[in-house]
Amino acid sequence: MNTYIDKKCEYISEKEVNYFFKKNINFIKNVVNKFIFSKYIGADKNDVDEVCQEVALKIIKNDYILKYSSKKSSINTWIYIISRSVAVDYMRKNNRIYINVDDLEDFSECDREKNDFNIPEGLLSERQNEVVRMIFWGDLNAVEVAEQLGITSCTVRCIKHQAIQKLRRHFSADDKRRIRS
Repeated sequence: MNTYIDKKCEYISEKEVNYFFKKNINFIKNVVNKFIFSKYIGADKNDVDEVCQEVALKIIKNDYILKYSSKKSSINTWIYIISRSVAVDYMRKNNRIYINVDDLEDFSECDREKNDFNIPEGLLSERQNEVVRMIFWGDLNAVEVAEQLGITSCTVRCIKHQAIQKLRRHFSADDKRRIRS
């Protein structure tokens, strides 16, 4: 990695890069570890190490340290986004299986009683139904859903909004107070 730093980073010293990673490596490992083990079947510690190396390589290769701006986001948010993006790319590249919420059948009876709300068949489009299930029953946010479906997070939010509007019209809740999700 040191030879790569010498070749690529013209404006930042190796000492500064090493300081950056010594200071932030635990945060990077925690983000990668939590993401990989919560989203992918069959992941192991080697995957976490590989992704952490990929994160470091991406930050160095693309001179991201120089491009970081505290006006746009905090350092932790910036590292979090890079780490998650690299983890998703790595797991896709290695054809890892994503945990699909619909495939999980081992809900307890208590959980089934909580989730007895059924969306009427044909009310929502297939895409709207998929987005609603991933967000509300899969506990994913718009960015995670977008990554899984290969669309933008803005599109996910738009699909979610359209689906909620259809559900409100169907259940006559248009004029009632909105509940934020």
